[in-house]
Amino acid sequence: MDNNTEIAVSIVCITYNQKKYVGKMLESLINQNTNFKYEILIHDDASYDGTQDIILEYENKYPEKIKAILQKENQYSKGINPNITYNYPRVKGKYVAYCEGDDYWNDPNKLQMQFDAMEQNLDCSVCVHMTQCVSKIGDKLDRLFPPISLKEEYITMEQYIKLEFCDAGWMFQTSSYFIRKNVIRKYVNEYDNKYPVGDLPLMLFSLMNGNCYYIPRIMSCYRVDSGGAMSSLKNPEKRIKFYSDMVRGHKNFDKFSNYLYHDMFEYIILDCEIEILLSKNKYKDICKNKYKKNRRKMSVKRKLFICLGSIFPELACYLKKIIKSC
Repeated sequence: MDNNTEIAVSIVCITYNQKKYVGKMLESLINQNTNFKYEILIHDDASYDGTQDIILEYENKYPEKIKAILQKENQYSKGINPNITYNYPRVKGKYVAYCEGDDYWNDPNKLQMQFDAMEQNLDCSVCVHMTQCVSKIGDKLDRLFPPISLKEEYITMEQYIKLEFCDAGWMFQTSSYFIRKNVIRKYVNEYDNKYPVGDLPLMLFSLMNGNCYYIPRIMSCYRVDSGGAMSSLKNPEKRIKFYSDMVRGHKNFDKFSNYLYHDMFEYIILDCEIEILLSKNKYKDICKNKYKKNRRKMSVKRKLFICLGSIFPELACYLKKIIKSC
C-alpha cells in the first residue's frame, strides 16, 4: 500500500453539475462504519451550477477524508479521463471504490463488508453487490442490478461475459465496484479503452486478473435519467454513435483477451448492430438470418414491433415516437 499504509480504501468520485445530488452522495460516503481509514478523492469537471461550493463545504468539514480537485476548465471535453488522469494517481488505498455524483450508498456497512470479502478471498480482483435504481427525486424503481437473482458466490470471467452479453444484460452498476489497486494500476498501464463507457472494460479487465465476489445485498443506489450520458441515448444520432463505438470497444477487447470469449463477443456485437438498425428504422435488415440467434432472446413485444416495421415501416416509426420501450 505504498507509504500510506493507514489508508485502506480510496473512494473515487467524478462530478459535473450535480448540485441537487452531490450532498447526499458525500453524506453516504462519510457515514461508513469501518475499522480502517479511507479517503474520498473527488474530481469535479468545472461545474457551474454550485456543485463545487457544496464539495468545498464538505472538504472543509472533513479535511482528513475528502480531497477535491475542482477544475476551472472542463477536462472531459478535451478527451481527458478524470479518473485515469487525476484520481487514480492519488490513490493511497489497497482497494478502490466508486461513486458518481448523482448516485449514493444506502448501507453504512458497504465498505467494511466488501473489504472483508476481498481480504478473505485473495483470488478475487473485484467485489460487487446489488444496486437499487431510483428516480431523479429518489423514489425506488422496479429495477435492480443485477437484473437476475444470484446467490453469494464467485463469478468467473466466462460466467460474467455470458451473463452480461448473452443472458441478462447490464449486470452490475459502478457504485458497487470494489477493486484491488494493483488491478487498477495494470488497467491504466496495459489497456487502451476503446469503449464509449468506462465501467464495462474496467469490469472485464478486472476479471482477466481474478474472480469476482458477489454480495446479494442492496448497498448503493443508481439514479436513472438524472442527466447523465446514458440519458442522451434517446436521440437517434447519439444512439447510433454510441452503439457503433460499443462495437469498436467489443472488437478491441475481444482481441485484447486473445479471442478466448470470441463467440460471446460476436453475439453482443450483433446485438449492437440491431440497436443501430432500429435507430435507422431498417427493420427488414434485422430479419436477416445473421441475427436469428439474437432475435430468439428478444421480448415478444420487440419481435412484433420489428415484424410490423418490416411490413409497415412508416407506422413503426410513428409508434416508436410515442412508445419509449420499442
